[in-house]
Amino acid sequence: MSRTAYAALLICFSGHTAWAQETSEERVAEAIETARKVYTVIRKPAPCGVASNGDIVVCAPDRGEKWRVPPTSETEPTSPQALRNGIPRAPQLDRGSCRGQSGCVTGGWAPPPVYMIDLSAIPEAPEGSDADKIAKGEMSDR
Repeated sequence: MSRTAYAALLICFSGHTAWAQETSEERVAEAIETARKVYTVIRKPAPCGVASNGDIVVCAPDRGEKWRVPPTSETEPTSPQALRNGIPRAPQLDRGSCRGQSGCVTGGWAPPPVYMIDLSAIPEAPEGSDADKIAKGEMSDR
C-alpha cells in the first residue's frame, strides 16, 4: 500500500476533523510510521513463555523431537528402506554373499576335510584292559 493510501485510511477513520484538514507532509509521514509500528507483523517469534511490551506469545506444542528414533533409512544406508527412494539401480545378479544360508554354493575356499576311518583295521582291545572292561560293561567309561 502506498503512503497516500495509508494517510487516506488514517484520515478517514480518525475522529479528529481538525487533524483531517492538516495534510502536511510531516503529519502524513508520522501517521504512516505510527501505523507501521502498530500493524507490523513480528518476524522473529519470542522464545516460548517470554513476553515483552505486552506481546502475546503463542507456543507450539512439543512434538517430542528429542525422543525421536531415526528411521532405518537414515541409520542403515544399504537397507531396503534406504534403497527405495526412487533412484534406479542396477540389479544385483550375483545374489550377494549367501555364506551361512542353506543351499548356498560359493567358491574360493576349500571345505573342511572329511576323515575316513576303517573300523575293521582297528585292533581288538587286549583281554583285561580298561577298553575291554568298558566294552563288556564291567566298568563305567566315566
